[in-house]
Amino acid sequence: MTTWTSKVAFVGASLALTSACQPTGALSFAAAPGEQVTRVSLAAGNVQLVAPFGYCVDERSVKVRATGSFAMLARCDTLGVRGFFAAQDLAVITVTTVSTDTTSQPTAKELAASAAPATVLEQKTHQGLPFVRLTGDAHEVDGASPEHWRSAFVVNGQLVGLALYANDGSLALTDEGALVLSELASQTRKTSVTKPQG
Repeated sequence: MTTWTSKVAFVGASLALTSACQPTGALSFAAAPGEQVTRVSLAAGNVQLVAPFGYCVDERSVKVRATGSFAMLARCDTLGVRGFFAAQDLAVITVTTVSTDTTSQPTAKELAASAAPATVLEQKTHQGLPFVRLTGDAHEVDGASPEHWRSAFVVNGQLVGLALYANDGSLALTDEGALVLSELASQTRKTSVTKPQG
């Protein structure tokens, strides 16, 4: 296993290890009305995570450590934010970062290889971003389908792993879920190009 593939596999393992931060039941939260948080700084400021439209960062989930960072996002209304968000798919998105010394972007083939022993249902590339739809890797997100999307990209010396979970039959498990992750990745890469000063 190459160093790059090992790092992607580590990101996948990190997603499973952070399941304690994730919601239970039918992907819903018991949250008091709160502020709409759509951006958070991870990895010592190297990754400026920007939520896709209609989704918010669960501030309680954010973990920033020397070895990596984690954040979870969900549809804003499930986090207690008032407003109409029903047009967005009900899903949970996890974001994990680990440092890397490569600047090359992962491919769909490499991402699929890193997901073993999970079954790869689909793999593709959209706007330079790799995507795999998986099942059978015991992700432990209560209430979610065993099927889910994963993606990854490199920015500012960080490998950023993305995963999207949803209920059985959700449109988020179709190409729509991949497009949500694509929007998150695009905005995050754009915002992270220049590291914040100070």
